[in-house]
Amino acid sequence: MSAKVVVLGIDAASPLLLKKWAANGRLPTIGAMMDRGLSGSVEGVKGYFIGSTWPSFYTGLNPAGHGFHRIIQLRDRTYDFFRPMDDPNGLGGVPFWRLASRAGRRVAVLDVPLSRPEAKINGIQIVEWGGHDAVFGFETTPAELASDVLAMVGPYPIPTNCDHHRKTPDEFEEFISGLELAIQKKTRLTLDLLGREQWDLFMQVFTESHCAGHQCWHIHDPDHPSHDPLLLDAVGDPLERTYRAIDKAVGDILEQVGDAVVLLVSAHGMTYFRGAGFLLPEILYRLGVTGRPGTPTASGFGGQLRTAVRPIWNMLPARVRRAVRRSRAGSLADGRLPRVQADVEGSKCFPVANGQPVGGIRLNLAGREPQGILQRGPEAEAFCEELMHDLRAIVDERTGEPLVADVYRTHTLYQGPRLGALPDLLVEWNDRMPTGTRAHAHGRGATIRATSAKIGTVEGTNSYVRTGDHIPTGWFVFLGANIPPGEMSEPISVMDFHPSLCRLLGLSDPDVDGTAIPEFASPRSR
Repeated sequence: MSAKVVVLGIDAASPLLLKKWAANGRLPTIGAMMDRGLSGSVEGVKGYFIGSTWPSFYTGLNPAGHGFHRIIQLRDRTYDFFRPMDDPNGLGGVPFWRLASRAGRRVAVLDVPLSRPEAKINGIQIVEWGGHDAVFGFETTPAELASDVLAMVGPYPIPTNCDHHRKTPDEFEEFISGLELAIQKKTRLTLDLLGREQWDLFMQVFTESHCAGHQCWHIHDPDHPSHDPLLLDAVGDPLERTYRAIDKAVGDILEQVGDAVVLLVSAHGMTYFRGAGFLLPEILYRLGVTGRPGTPTASGFGGQLRTAVRPIWNMLPARVRRAVRRSRAGSLADGRLPRVQADVEGSKCFPVANGQPVGGIRLNLAGREPQGILQRGPEAEAFCEELMHDLRAIVDERTGEPLVADVYRTHTLYQGPRLGALPDLLVEWNDRMPTGTRAHAHGRGATIRATSAKIGTVEGTNSYVRTGDHIPTGWFVFLGANIPPGEMSEPISVMDFHPSLCRLLGLSDPDVDGTAIPEFASPRSR
């Protein structure tokens, strides 16, 4: 048994490395697929390519259509954060596999990142047996499939949260070997489920490349400020090891799929960690557009209480203060949620998390936010223009170049019913220089000094353990009869795969933002 349409994901892999190693023979399966099929670049969702990529892939909607950009994000018209995947109205759109299931197609959907468990499905679904983002934990549909999976391959061999402070070669070797073992187990599971019946749609995503890129880019990249050549000598290139393991897995799967139409896709990419998101709150405070939390501008009992306990807080050991700050920042383990980093009563805007390469800013609009003070219309327009100008004027002392590559407003990029779920402004950091981390190489390259006439000098040090982060560009290769080999001259939007897969499955064209790719429209089996 096999499938008619097979979708295999290599999550957050570097397109440059995939093509380079395919060309030089280190990824022989992918190289052979490129020789036989149609390949090209994937254009991600601008500004939201960190969190919105997979929802846009499987719903065909832009971020203002589905409304998801973070596992924890601000709830519209409030100052409260929530987990949209836990909210029945937190994510808009219909995954293509649900449309296929409703139309009577047999589907198998395995470990697609940031996807919800389906209550009913004409087939099977596995959520987070092994994935980079842990939202729900391991679940299956039908429920009894879970015991079958665990009996076959056991639990996922590495922690679902791969953010850990690894220092030694042994620690990194344990992690990389764990990723390789995870790929082997995932392949065994995939082959077993693939062979159980003739599926109309079968989808599996290898997220191990995602974890390797975040945690080990500095080992791979000799130009990264945290690079340690001795560590590279000890463990080899973690990205190459992980990609080669996935390449072998894809080869094993291709041997079993027969005449299926196959899409191999990395929906977004990976490169070095960059940006100064950790400076954004202080920059906004210095610009006078955001009130500092806990300053005298705060009113009421909460502000008085913070003032009263501050001397006690300052007496606590630094390690205790760090632990409390981490808990207040919000962890998925204990259910705590972050708080707005502002005194909202004195703020015209405030920062909201959106990922490291692109920061988010929310306007504190009168009539929308509970304590909004910025009036819609000319006042808000003039404010945004001045703020954008001031952000672009900031200089990175490391390079003498602008710290901010660009600032843009979300409504100029996207329109949709869930626009209010997104930040109003996006701050795209200059990517010319990687940012180090305090976690490695004694903090080399981790400190950034930002200057401008308005903010003076703002200095901060990056403590985030990740050394690699996302880029909006992905990559794909497509195999099917009547598809001539070659490379597409223009990138394909990540939103275009949803309607294209619907056509391949013989479904009606869905009402989505993506457009069916003509070359994918109706290839016959190879």
